[in-house]
Amino acid sequence: MKKILKNSLLLVALITGINTYAADRVEVSVDETQTLIVELDEIRTISLKDASGFILFKDSPALDGHYSKQIDFSRIPTGTYFLNTEDLNGVYTTVIKKSSTGINIADKTAAVVFKPIYKVESNMVKFFLTNPSKRNATLKVYDPSGELVGEVQEKKYTVNKTLDFSKMPKGEYTFRLSVSGEIFTEKLSI
Repeated sequence: MKKILKNSLLLVALITGINTYAADRVEVSVDETQTLIVELDEIRTISLKDASGFILFKDSPALDGHYSKQIDFSRIPTGTYFLNTEDLNGVYTTVIKKSSTGINIADKTAAVVFKPIYKVESNMVKFFLTNPSKRNATLKVYDPSGELVGEVQEKKYTVNKTLDFSKMPKGEYTFRLSVSGEIFTEKLSI
């Protein structure tokens, strides 16, 4: 029981640290002319989506450098928008609300979607996911010909599974994880 408690506390500390780390690398502010000012460090992609999921803006800055962008909201209709930034660990969402009086940042890093971790050992694949929102996470596994060979669904805070491929033919398998509106695809040779 002590080991479970210790590991749970370590996991919470790790997640808090990653959230703080992400918040330090993403600065979002608003000026008086309805312009969103975004300053990023070491981010893989940035995108701005409306409430229906339509992408209004997308860019891929260098992972090793500083990125700055100003996005003009003066011609964008009122509503809720989502600024997504992605790095090597996950996707971080900042909610932006536009009203008739201007724009404001509703919640900094309102949602964090962590990327899955895979480890191949012999004929086994260990899969780990941190899912702080406890939303439905669906992992689908496809064989080298593209046929669905397995599916796992979980709504837990942490998902830790070992998948046995000892009876499957060798080859490159595709792992497709869908969680909180994000899709992460990984190809692994087994």
